[in-house]
Amino acid sequence: MQESKAPRFSVMIPAFNAETTLAYTVDSVVNQTFGDWELVIVDDGSTDGTLALARRLEAGHDRVTVLTQENRGTGGAYNTAVGAARSDLLVILSADDYLLPEHLERFDVFIEENPEADIFSCGGYLEYADGSRVEQTLTSHWPDAQGCTLTDLFTACFFGVGAIFRREVYDDVGGFREDVYTEDYLFWLMALARGHKHRYLASPLAIHRMGQAQKSADFVKMRKSKADNIAEVMRSGLLTPAEMRAGRFMLFKVGVLLQLARMGLRTSR
Repeated sequence: MQESKAPRFSVMIPAFNAETTLAYTVDSVVNQTFGDWELVIVDDGSTDGTLALARRLEAGHDRVTVLTQENRGTGGAYNTAVGAARSDLLVILSADDYLLPEHLERFDVFIEENPEADIFSCGGYLEYADGSRVEQTLTSHWPDAQGCTLTDLFTACFFGVGAIFRREVYDDVGGFREDVYTEDYLFWLMALARGHKHRYLASPLAIHRMGQAQKSADFVKMRKSKADNIAEVMRSGLLTPAEMRAGRFMLFKVGVLLQLARMGLRTSR
């Protein structure tokens, strides 16, 4: 039987103990105004009803594929998803976040308009438990709002919900590390260090749900991981002298923030 044509986008959802949020996240993909996509869900050794729920969702949608594996962390789940995905445009989406309906449609056009770029992200909202939303402002730290450089990324990572990258970026970087806490941040750092270009779609098209159980809620561990990742990319031998100076400055700044946090003087950044 002839293999079907690859979709324009492969959306990838790593799911670990996500039975309370996964259905809503999947619905946000199924309800996109752009129809040329597939969805790969990787159950990462969940101990609740996540896998059973994912199987039910798979049965209801012919473009949804569910895989399961022993727990390997988010990086391992993304690596498995990339291996199963058929598109050259790969979309990352946590199992408790979601896309707004025009996300893929807007990116379809935006990617065509920016053929020189390999990594794409958009604006979005932080959503709190009471349903209120605050638009994220990470781009305010970039000199050029059209895209993020490696030096910019040291200061403020772009909003990663629904971010898209070409498969060649994944191959060049060597996939997501499975032994680090913030595997996506290290992936972006290494991609930009290797010369891949980022472009920013200046519209809020995705939602990040804020919750105490998320990685991003652990201030000290997040900052420590950020420093470790910056130090690793600095050891790669890929950085320019200016990028190395920026990296050293950020390591100093993160060190100060960690000291303040340990003294109970936590700051917002």
